[in-house]
Amino acid sequence: MESILIHTENRDEINLLKEIAQKMGFKAEILSALDKEDIGLAKAIEENSGIEALSFNEATPYYKSLDKAK
Repeated sequence: MESILIHTENRDEINLLKEIAQKMGFKAEILSALDKEDIGLAKAIEENSGIEALSFNEATPYYKSLDKAK
C-alpha cells in the first residue's frame, strides 16, 4: 500500500483534504505531532540500523537531528 503525507497548519484545510480523500474512497486519518515524530524516529532507526548502540537519552536527540540535517 502506498501513502501520501500532506502538511498544513490550517485545520480547515486538513479537514477538507480528509473529506475529499474519503469521498474518493481512500482511507484518511489526521496524524498528531507525536504520530509524525514516531514515524520520523522509525524511519531514522531503519536508515541507521548499523549505528553503534546508543542509550535512549543519546538516541532521541540524534534521530531528531537527522531530519534537520537533510
